[in-house]
Amino acid sequence: MSSAEEDNIPKAPPVGLRERYIKLSWAYVRWCLGMFVWSVLCVVYFVITKQREEMVIGIGLGIVLLTMVFGPALLFGGETWYKRLGWMVVLLCMFSAMWVYPFVVVTKGIIKRVGEGRYGVHMSVTDIWHTALSVMTLVLAVWTFVLTWRAVKMTRQLARGEFGEMDIRVREA
Repeated sequence: MSSAEEDNIPKAPPVGLRERYIKLSWAYVRWCLGMFVWSVLCVVYFVITKQREEMVIGIGLGIVLLTMVFGPALLFGGETWYKRLGWMVVLLCMFSAMWVYPFVVVTKGIIKRVGEGRYGVHMSVTDIWHTALSVMTLVLAVWTFVLTWRAVKMTRQLARGEFGEMDIRVREA
């Protein structure tokens, strides 16, 4: 971005956007923490069930979360608020697409357990873990989709200059 384009971007979010932007930013940070807890719990489950490949995927996901998500979330603020919003949109869209794999794996696991009659009064420790992680996976996926929708909606409104107090669209030369 050239310096002329950056001059058109306000130093802080427009007044009509500021409160929503701050709420979205904190929701994003909480989502990051939730995703990290989920990946750690998945790794613990994979260790208990001796699923080495899935354990490596879970560890990789945790590392990706730490480097790609927390980094931009913590680095960009103040005058670079728009970069943070951009990173939130990009990463949330990527993680929205990522949920396909966990849904397929969780669904296969539930179908297998139901077929084996493992859900009932006397569930094993791994069945309880699987059920808890399945519910947490569903909750986090929905949370990801909602947060993605909010971030994309805010970005589109910002690009169209729909906040009234200030038109921040880049002027064409």
